Amino acid sequence: MDVTKLFDNWQIEKTLPQPFQKEVDQKRGIKYSTDPQCCSIHNKITRGKKATLYPGVISAILKLLEAESGKGKEAAAAGFQTGKDGEVIYYCLEYDKGEKRRVLSYNPKNGQFKGGIYEESDDGGTISSLPEVRQDSDDGEEFLAMFAYVSMEGKGNLCNLEFRSQYEKLKAQFQSGWPDREEMMRAAYVCSDNLYRRIINREWMGEDGIPFDNSYLTNGLIPCLTYNMIQSGVYSPNEVGIGKFLVFEKMNIRAEYEIAEMQKAYFLNLRFPDEVKRLIPRLPDQYKVGTDAEKILRAVARTPVRTFMITGSAGVGKSTDAKIIAQVLGVPYYYFTCGPNTDEMELIASMVPNTSRKSVQNVRYPLFEDMTMDPATALNEVSGLYESGIGQEEAFQKILEAVFQKGYQSAKEEKDFSMVESSIIEACKRPSVIEIQEPTLMERSATLARLNALLDDTASIELLNGEFINRHPETIVILTTNMNYIGCRQFNESVLSRMGMVQHREDMTVSQMVNRAMRKTGFQDDALLRKMAEIAVQIREHIKSEEIRGGICEYREYEDWVWSCMIESNIVEAAKDTVVAKASMEASEREEIMDVYIRPYFEEAV
Repeated sequence: MDVTKLFDNWQIEKTLPQPFQKEVDQKRGIKYSTDPQCCSIHNKITRGKKATLYPGVISAILKLLEAESGKGKEAAAAGFQTGKDGEVIYYCLEYDKGEKRRVLSYNPKNGQFKGGIYEESDDGGTISSLPEVRQDSDDGEEFLAMFAYVSMEGKGNLCNLEFRSQYEKLKAQFQSGWPDREEMMRAAYVCSDNLYRRIINREWMGEDGIPFDNSYLTNGLIPCLTYNMIQSGVYSPNEVGIGKFLVFEKMNIRAEYEIAEMQKAYFLNLRFPDEVKRLIPRLPDQYKVGTDAEKILRAVARTPVRTFMITGSAGVGKSTDAKIIAQVLGVPYYYFTCGPNTDEMELIASMVPNTSRKSVQNVRYPLFEDMTMDPATALNEVSGLYESGIGQEEAFQKILEAVFQKGYQSAKEEKDFSMVESSIIEACKRPSVIEIQEPTLMERSATLARLNALLDDTASIELLNGEFINRHPETIVILTTNMNYIGCRQFNESVLSRMGMVQHREDMTVSQMVNRAMRKTGFQDDALLRKMAEIAVQIREHIKSEEIRGGICEYREYEDWVWSCMIESNIVEAAKDTVVAKASMEASEREEIMDVYIRPYFEEAV
């Protein structure tokens, strides 16, 4: 067993933070428990099994809880840096200790640390080496804080379900003022025992162990994490999990990963029948997954949230993101489009003509003479079953039953209309993504409230025939809409409150429009595309400032302009039939737009 200075006897003798020390004092200062519920599942000792409270572990967890809750947001901060494939390269931690701030980076592959003590200076700051971990020098509590963070951060491979669940219990107790001291102590014992076992027994625990190069603590030479390393971006988190970084600089620019790359992290690998499998989107694997779509994917992977709302102008990628999310997860995609006349019944089911109606067929029924002379043959003519030796009375009863069933089935098939469940209800039966498009177009904003029971925690709704449908726990509901267009109405508050996440998409920038157009059209003249995008944005702003009713000029119109140019090779005429044509329904306004925004810039290109 590999002993580390983080769990020496002198570490145990330290005072626990409150209210844990008070509970220990009531038990004559004993910091261990033999209760099986207090021991980690990784504690494999068969005789004399016990769990020990390590003050350093509990203090580190408390500081993380304070930072996560916002009460001590700047007391600690933790996050991670990912590579192109989404794998965690480094974990980063800042930890207030004494009057100074300590910084750590941790490599999960080799278990090595770099760290230092930060001090502000005129040129930004300096970082000096960490002291040796020993009784008369330093307790290394920041290392335990890092191990606690990597054990509960769902993004990395070191996330441990037992530790994470007990950490969440401590968080609930912390936020409520520690109401249940027994549960508080059990969770603290398990967290402490969990970290201890996964560190000291790491070499034979496989994936459950925490990689840790203990030689750094043994020889007291922990490599210094210099300020230049942080400034250069070599050690810079692109995801913040807890608190607020003051020394580490969060990378603002991060790669957009492709669908194929994102599937490595989020693909559910579920099996579906062929008729359902065909509903899984088939966008190109090289299609980029935007940061907004990735936020929803992370929420689905790490939380029970399954209801989302995306608002924004046409063409910003709301529906595309819904399809991308379905494809990355590997689940079918359904959609339901709302309109002004959509009513509550249509959200659940619709009545459609019964195309399966069958023409009435002449059926020959046996006569009384047939019954008396040959009951078995008479029964065979009606039911198709020949029962040799059957009596008249029994045959008559079976003939009546067969005639009744035929009549009942015929009546069902002869109905003029039949009920068909909506795509919303169909999606709720299995893991899927259902996009409800443009709900703000409905005449009555309260119409969508018909789905409230399906969207909240009960996740159940009653159909027209009295049947109850329970929303599958992995059904993802995404509402996509624009609230600023003419015809859109105020969103119903009861529905809005049931959304786990609401994303308000900004209009696309010129650079974003150019990059997307290049990918989708294959047209690579960057200078021309940029000028066209700038003009499209100016037309968009003109429509808003002049309050042109019914006019629109978003990304789709811009892309249509690009496609038209590739076909016609006439930029002015292409604009006239695309961006200008939909900017206004009034001929005079369209001509003004041509004279102000199109001809002065592109006339010479004709």
